[in-house]
Amino acid sequence: MADALARWVDSCEFCGDAVASYPLSFGSDNFAAFCGAGLTLSRCGDTTWPSHPLKTLKGAKIAFDSNGEWWSRMVEYRHVLKRELGESVLLCMQNLGGGLGGLVGLCGNTKLLISMADEPELVHEALAQVNEAFTRAMEACAQLFEYEKYGSITRHGMLSRGAVGVPQCDTSCMISSAMFEEFALPGLVHELDSLDAAVYHLDGPGALRHLERLARIPKIRVIQWVAGAGEAATQDWTPLRRRILSLGKGLMLHGGAGQVAGLRRALPSKDIFFEVQGVKTRAEAENFLAEMERNT
Repeated sequence: MADALARWVDSCEFCGDAVASYPLSFGSDNFAAFCGAGLTLSRCGDTTWPSHPLKTLKGAKIAFDSNGEWWSRMVEYRHVLKRELGESVLLCMQNLGGGLGGLVGLCGNTKLLISMADEPELVHEALAQVNEAFTRAMEACAQLFEYEKYGSITRHGMLSRGAVGVPQCDTSCMISSAMFEEFALPGLVHELDSLDAAVYHLDGPGALRHLERLARIPKIRVIQWVAGAGEAATQDWTPLRRRILSLGKGLMLHGGAGQVAGLRRALPSKDIFFEVQGVKTRAEAENFLAEMERNT
């Protein structure tokens, strides 16, 4: 499989390819869980919520626990799937996520935002520990999922040699540009340094104030813009997508076949990765690809 994936990476120039993969994840706060946070399944069953074990940042001890409950489960699940599936399916870790977002998973947004204003030195001390824990967790993931041999794949189906990730900082919606520079950016850069490729998950209109600063980071080659819920979800974000492309970054977009075809017509750029959803038959796939070729 490793040789086949290498050939795919070298030859793929147009969307329409797919890799059989299975993402392993306990939700959006895997990092917090690997550092000792408990996880509770949401009422609707589609995500989990961390327990925020840090009641104060004073004297906080943050470390990756290789013997902890959630990492041990990850190791067990990966071994079971590997035994059953062999090399027919690429097993992947769905997002680790360190930095400011990782700290949120351990102490909660409210506590962290207040601490950033009232005791910034404690936040910096905690973030330094988060960076070290993230490094240890990434090393463990690289070994468990054999990134050097197989490469890795994002939850959107983007394959890369080595370690690929989708860093994000949803807390950035709640902080100024100056606070983003001070508290979020160093951890983000640390996370990016551990990755061979990255797609930044830019989530919500409140995060747009940081776009230009993010675009100056060379390791971020692709941006996934997510408008979020409410009124923002109904807006036409074509001008913003063109702005991202003009900043020299690729785009990651998703939708049904008809929606993606429309996006392709509006954004005739080769620097876009489309995740196509809802195509169920070979005929549907061939018709879609033919239309995409016509719009190229």
